[in-house]
Amino acid sequence: MDRAIELINRKFLKDTEFLELEDSDCVIECKYTKPHNAHYNEYLITINNEGNIEKYLVYLKHLD
Repeated sequence: MDRAIELINRKFLKDTEFLELEDSDCVIECKYTKPHNAHYNEYLITINNEGNIEKYLVYLKHLD
């Protein structure tokens, strides 16, 4: 859980960090929402934080 929150707080993630976040037990869903800009995509992350459902935005660099 601590690692997932750490990654969420970083906002702009590398592909390996995004995969780590996606595989976390507390993450319910990782959903693409829209392009953020020319270099990043925006994802809505839904987590279960000790019974509380919380949503956060993170950004993943485009793979060219």
